[in-house]
Amino acid sequence: MMLVCTPYITLKNGQRLYASQKGKEAFCFEVSEEQQKKYQEKKANRDNNKSKVKDN
Repeated sequence: MMLVCTPYITLKNGQRLYASQKGKEAFCFEVSEEQQKKYQEKKANRDNNKSKVKDN
Protein backbone atom coordinates (compact mmCIF):
# COMPACT_ATOMS: atom_id res chain seq x y z
CA MET A 1 0.00 0.00 0.00
CA MET A 2 1.06 3.56 -0.73
CA LEU A 3 0.11 6.75 1.06
CA VAL A 4 -1.11 9.50 -1.30
CA CYS A 5 -1.58 13.06 -0.06
CA THR A 6 -3.28 15.90 -1.92
CA PRO A 7 -4.14 19.49 -0.92
CA TYR A 8 -7.73 19.12 -2.17
CA ILE A 9 -10.37 16.57 -3.10
CA THR A 10 -13.20 16.93 -5.59
CA LEU A 11 -16.64 16.12 -4.21
CA LYS A 12 -19.31 14.23 -6.17
CA ASN A 13 -21.12 17.52 -6.85
CA GLY A 14 -17.99 18.88 -8.57
CA GLN A 15 -16.87 21.26 -5.83
CA ARG A 16 -13.27 21.23 -4.61
CA LEU A 17 -12.76 20.90 -0.89
CA TYR A 18 -9.38 22.20 0.24
CA ALA A 19 -7.67 20.63 3.24
CA SER A 20 -7.04 24.10 4.69
CA GLN A 21 -10.82 24.56 4.95
CA LYS A 22 -10.82 21.65 7.38
CA GLY A 23 -7.71 22.74 9.30
CA LYS A 24 -5.42 20.23 7.61
CA GLU A 25 -2.39 20.56 5.36
CA ALA A 26 -3.46 17.71 3.07
CA PHE A 27 -5.91 14.84 2.69
CA CYS A 28 -4.07 11.51 2.84
CA PHE A 29 -5.34 8.07 1.88
CA GLU A 30 -3.92 4.64 1.09
CA VAL A 31 -4.00 3.15 -2.40
CA SER A 32 -2.68 -0.11 -3.76
CA GLU A 33 0.15 -0.15 -6.26
CA GLU A 34 -2.30 -1.30 -8.97
CA GLN A 35 -4.59 1.66 -8.31
CA GLN A 36 -1.64 4.05 -8.49
CA LYS A 37 -0.46 2.49 -11.76
CA LYS A 38 -3.94 2.82 -13.31
CA TYR A 39 -4.10 6.46 -12.23
CA GLN A 40 -0.69 7.23 -13.73
CA GLU A 41 -1.71 5.58 -17.05
CA LYS A 42 -5.00 7.52 -17.12
CA LYS A 43 -3.17 10.77 -16.40
CA ALA A 44 -0.61 10.10 -19.16
CA ASN A 45 -3.41 9.41 -21.68
CA ARG A 46 -5.20 12.60 -20.67
CA ASP A 47 -2.00 14.64 -21.05
CA ASN A 48 -1.34 13.07 -24.46
CA ASN A 49 -4.84 13.94 -25.62
CA LYS A 50 -4.40 17.56 -24.47
CA SER A 51 -1.17 17.91 -26.43
CA LYS A 52 -2.83 16.46 -29.56
CA VAL A 53 -5.62 19.04 -29.33
CA LYS A 54 -3.08 21.88 -29.00
CA ASP A 55 -1.14 20.64 -32.06
CA ASN A 56 -4.24 20.78 -34.27
